[in-house]
Amino acid sequence: MAAELDLSQAFTVLRRGWRSLAVTGVVAAALSAVFSGPSFITPRFRSSATVYPVNLTSYSVETRSDQLLQLLESNSIRDSLIRRFDLARHYGIDVTRPPGRFYLDAEYHDRVEIGKTRFESVQIEVTDEDPQLARDMVQEILRQTDLLARRLQREKSHELLVIAEREMAIEKRKLDSVESRLEALRRETGLLNYDAQTEEVTRGYLRMQASGAPAAAREEARALLKALGEKGGEFRQLTELSNIFRNNYVARLNEVEKARTDVNKVLTYTNVVGYPEVADRKVFPVRWLIVLISTASALFLAYVLLALRHRP
Repeated sequence: MAAELDLSQAFTVLRRGWRSLAVTGVVAAALSAVFSGPSFITPRFRSSATVYPVNLTSYSVETRSDQLLQLLESNSIRDSLIRRFDLARHYGIDVTRPPGRFYLDAEYHDRVEIGKTRFESVQIEVTDEDPQLARDMVQEILRQTDLLARRLQREKSHELLVIAEREMAIEKRKLDSVESRLEALRRETGLLNYDAQTEEVTRGYLRMQASGAPAAAREEARALLKALGEKGGEFRQLTELSNIFRNNYVARLNEVEKARTDVNKVLTYTNVVGYPEVADRKVFPVRWLIVLISTASALFLAYVLLALRHRP
């Protein structure tokens, strides 16, 4: 049969050492309250923003929130903030000697928290001893995110612009070549529109023959009919090619204009639903929690020492 739980020894220790425990508790509470104050631990303030992604194009199966999260956590944004706010000096870290950069990155990630919410938005939180700086860092993160997303979008759009301009130049050369030959045929033969001129010249020549028109007029009509017979096929084929190449050129021109618009457009990529503010209440340290844990730890240690002292 298991032995019954005997608490008499514990109560004996409490009865004999309650004064010591009381003094220990009061001293621990007082010391922890003092050492957790602003004179020893500089309080930190938090500023946050909640944003939704907009104008982002998904490259794979990732959601737009995931893509925005990747942008916010990019090294370029981190480095931009470190330079802009001189965070190495602000955090008191010497980056001229290793592993100073490692400690700076670790301190940055400890104070800057970025994560998704259950509503598929993204929350940015910055904690710092200076509440104004915390707010400014959140705003700068949002600004740098827009700049980064815009730069990536423009790089891809510029690639498409180069391709579209090259294809447009090819279509322009084709069109110019055909138009150059057509212009030469127009000067040599007087052809302007194969179908319309064939019908009109044939009808006019027959009327001249029937009405006994002057020989010069009949000779001119005969020369035009001969030109239509010799060069008409080439002229008609070139005219059709010209129409095709012109349509292709216009289509490529529209692609160039669209790509150029994409390169030059200025968009934002976040909808801010919770704007960052300058906090007026600290989030660290939580003094009551420090006092509670410190006092409880001191009482437990004092009790263990008393128990060992009064052990039979």
